[in-house]
Amino acid sequence: MGGQSGLTLEQRVEAVLSLLRREEPAAKLARRFGISAPTLFRYRDLFLDAGKAGLAGGNGQTNPARREVAELKKQIDQRDQVIGEITIANRILEKLSGQCP
Repeated sequence: MGGQSGLTLEQRVEAVLSLLRREEPAAKLARRFGISAPTLFRYRDLFLDAGKAGLAGGNGQTNPARREVAELKKQIDQRDQVIGEITIANRILEKLSGQCP
């Protein structure tokens, strides 16, 4: 499978925008940026998909990474609550058993 192109984010954006503006043929752009034509088209597709998701979402929740982060934060909050409840129960048990100073 393919490796990393070594292009920065800005270079990838520049390449995609040049392709979309049809400044040069795709093969020539790919050579100029040191990538293959299929890689350039893949960058274009990712760029357009992200743009569609951004326009459709409004709140950004269409992004799978953002949804995952929100879900993980929710899980952390739930675990924090459980830890707090267990801590309180443990302190009560310590007091009842006489082990608490």
